[in-house]
Amino acid sequence: EKWDSKTVHDDDAHDSNNTQSVGKKLDEDYYQKEALQFLEEAALRYGHALALVRLGNEALELAKKSSVSADESLINTDRCTDWIDESPINLSQILAQSSKTIDNEKDGDESISPYISLAHLLYEEAGKAGSAEAWYNLGHLLWDRSGDDEETIMKAMEAFNKAVDLGDSDAMYFVGAQYLSQQEDDEAGYQLLVRAAHEYNHGPALHHLALLSLQGEDKDEFCGLLTKAAEAGNPDSLFLQGYCFYHGEDGY
Repeated sequence: EKWDSKTVHDDDAHDSNNTQSVGKKLDEDYYQKEALQFLEEAALRYGHALALVRLGNEALELAKKSSVSADESLINTDRCTDWIDESPINLSQILAQSSKTIDNEKDGDESISPYISLAHLLYEEAGKAGSAEAWYNLGHLLWDRSGDDEETIMKAMEAFNKAVDLGDSDAMYFVGAQYLSQQEDDEAGYQLLVRAAHEYNHGPALHHLALLSLQGEDKDEFCGLLTKAAEAGNPDSLFLQGYCFYHGEDGY
């Protein structure tokens, strides 16, 4: 029986492609581990705020992956233990949390991924080091887990307000919108939206103010704010502006 040279060639090409794919995956895994080691040292040895935030983000990504075993650690605890005395953060607590399995921590009847608790600690340390992004991320982490628990909601709002104090426009918008929706402090909420919109050109804040102007039947202000929000790239504003143009409504 003669060999089919075309088939042999195609099989060889397939094997070659598989080899290249495996090699590429190994390279990606290698460089990802290298990157994490650098991040780990910057964050845990020297307390670098942005590195701490990035590690927190990585922890949350691991929490989303059902294929990751619960006792797999994001952090090389053996390596990091040598930094405990010199680290400016509470490294002992972080390493202890990193070592936990999902069976070690419970919240009522629901298991909490140890990665979520680890992200919490990392964001908190980054926030103490002056990161607005860390407080904002921590606020959302708590808010998403709060349900109807008033204490957790209060802690989330405290984190958001710390981000506001550090000039985070997303936090300004979130807190301002919450104040207005809950009618807790309408004036403070409105002023936070104004600050986010006019100091930081925050698209959603501009859009929200535009809608408030429309409720007050100030169509000129509505048009001006909506145009600015659309120019800032806010999708809802672009849609509404197009709708108003098409129908010739609300000052357009």
